[in-house]
Amino acid sequence: MLKRTLLGSAILLAGTPALATPYMPMDARGLAMGNTGVASARLAHAPAYNPSLLSHRRDGDNFALLFPQIGINLADEEEVIDKGEEIGDDIMPRFADLFDDSVPGNLPDAVTNLGTAADDLATAIENNGDVAGASADFAAAISETQSVVSDLNSASSDLTDSLDAISGSPLRGRLGVSAAMAIPNDLIAIAVSARADANFSARSIFTDQDQNNILAYGQATSEYLEAAATANTLVAALDENSTQAEAEAAAAALDNLVNFESVSSVTDNSGSSPVFENGDISTAAEDPSFNSKVEIAAIAVAEVGLTLSKALEVEGRKFALGVTPKIQAVSTYHYVGQMDEDDNPQEVELEDSERSENHLNLDIGTAFYVDDMHKIRVGVVIQDLISKDFELADVPVDGNGNGEVAEGGKVSIKPKVRAGVAYEGGWYNVAADLDITENEPLAYEDATQYLSIGGELDAFGWAQLRAGYRTNLAGDNNVVSLGAGVSPFGVHLDLALMADIAKPEKEFGAAMEFGFYF
Repeated sequence: MLKRTLLGSAILLAGTPALATPYMPMDARGLAMGNTGVASARLAHAPAYNPSLLSHRRDGDNFALLFPQIGINLADEEEVIDKGEEIGDDIMPRFADLFDDSVPGNLPDAVTNLGTAADDLATAIENNGDVAGASADFAAAISETQSVVSDLNSASSDLTDSLDAISGSPLRGRLGVSAAMAIPNDLIAIAVSARADANFSARSIFTDQDQNNILAYGQATSEYLEAAATANTLVAALDENSTQAEAEAAAAALDNLVNFESVSSVTDNSGSSPVFENGDISTAAEDPSFNSKVEIAAIAVAEVGLTLSKALEVEGRKFALGVTPKIQAVSTYHYVGQMDEDDNPQEVELEDSERSENHLNLDIGTAFYVDDMHKIRVGVVIQDLISKDFELADVPVDGNGNGEVAEGGKVSIKPKVRAGVAYEGGWYNVAADLDITENEPLAYEDATQYLSIGGELDAFGWAQLRAGYRTNLAGDNNVVSLGAGVSPFGVHLDLALMADIAKPEKEFGAAMEFGFYF
């Protein structure tokens, strides 16, 4: 009979060729301040935000080391998990219980009882038995089946509507680990940085075939009930004045029900089969094959960079230029799995699709003060100046018995341009960043163009409180962030949390870092 898990896995995750890596450093200070940093990042944070900021050191900054920096970000902007839990906890059990022999009021028992009542009624008519009693039993069986079909149609509609609502909706996540060491110098400032980021995007695809299969049970049983109602009407019209032809017509209608075959059918890899055969649910309908899929695209980038920055002066106005040449090791991953995996026991793993390649890249940035008091600083950065496409592999569909292969595509590292402004007020600092260009998504989520603002209160260089806000101008998600730091004797420990304003479960993140400033 129908498996309870047949589409329960649709609550999980299921390509597009327009894929790209995001811009979002994972340090605790920047995350707490709304992901700002292009004009406000401090010494060892400069390689992640704007290499020219190495030359904008504070008095007393001679050396900085950050290790480790760890951040995580998860986003479920369309609430796939919540909707999936509702499907798994409520809607799917309602549907599956209707096919469970151990649950009262299930469809197989109702069909069996109706078929038995039809057979008994046909026998009574043929042998001049208790036609009235058999007819009453037959009518009661029809009524029972009608009640089950009503529940089935309701559950089928709710299930297909719910699965269709989350089909294609993305889940995305990111994990980042990094470290940096900075040595400022009036001649030329230097920093060495390393980081590894893993980004994934996933979705489910609920197919038309599976939608039709789920709805076919209610449709086929309704056809069965129509045949039963026709037979019941003909039987009810029989009396002592009925002709032989009328009796034969009633008997034929009952025989048609006992041997009923539905027009509505279910489809699997071998073709279509009627839901009803010989007056009962067919073997194919008892254990149908479903082809809805889960699809995951992921990219991991490990890079090592050398940041160089120089302070310059033109017509009395100071500014800085910085560059970070870096080596990137890029790995892509692609997985497509059929939710119903019974057709093929061979397992396909995400790592089977790994494609790896090295790449040389470059970040370039500038920063300058716009006022003589050196309070207001503006910065502009271009990250990943050298574009490159990386292969997303064609992969066999896990669980598909026909050797189906899912097409891959490309994941791109493209230039990302961001500008920022910051005001340094001594015991307080404020900053704002803006993506100048809209950034393509990694895979299935919305494009991004972030506007971020943030602030920091600094208690004598020993403790910090931070807050920020980030909105996606190309989407509709809005995130707030909070953070704190302690920095006694140059030792820094910073923590940050971020979450969607309206519903934290739609997006949340956290970051931690430890380091030294001397």
